[in-house]
Amino acid sequence: MKKHLFILFALLIIALPAQAQFHLSLAPVTGLNFNIATGSDVEESTNGFGFLIGTKVDMNFTPTIGLMTNVLFYDSRGVSSSTQGTTGGISYTLDASSSIAYLEIEPLFKINVPNSMFYFFAGPSVGFNIESTLQVKLSSAGDQLTFQDGSKKYKATMKDMNTRFELKLGSGIDISLGNNIDISPEVSFGYGITKIKSDDESRILTIQAMVGVKFRLI
Repeated sequence: MKKHLFILFALLIIALPAQAQFHLSLAPVTGLNFNIATGSDVEESTNGFGFLIGTKVDMNFTPTIGLMTNVLFYDSRGVSSSTQGTTGGISYTLDASSSIAYLEIEPLFKINVPNSMFYFFAGPSVGFNIESTLQVKLSSAGDQLTFQDGSKKYKATMKDMNTRFELKLGSGIDISLGNNIDISPEVSFGYGITKIKSDDESRILTIQAMVGVKFRLI
């Protein structure tokens, strides 16, 4: 009996340092996206800015290895473009702006740089479309041109939106504010794998700047 108790005590002693290495933090996050549309049917100048808001769960299993999960309730990936042309001797400009947003879930593998505040992360991102509108404005010389209904603006809901899959890579830094609170700015690049819609060839690449305030729970 004493032998069994000794073995159990020894196992607890060994386990305590391992448990002490685990940390769990929760953070509200917000940020800004710079979105670039790419594909065979995309204008060269098709890009735009969007904002995001959500929450982050940050788990460190060892001093160097961890896992972050971002849940972004609103992640804007909209883009804009401008096209110029001539019809019937009249020059015109079409300004198109798309409002595209997703509910994003991002499980990301995390590596902490030893003896520093820096970390790197990589992993997949899955987005479920929650907003998809397109607005086109027509400008012409002398306002001579209009759409078929006589208007100069066109707005519609984009159909057949795909679930978004992205590969994400980035880095961040934990800046201590004391009392188990960190402010954590991050910069990342997201490579869109899936097409925006099922009937075109465009994809979105995103450079993202995000910041969160981490509250350590464990």
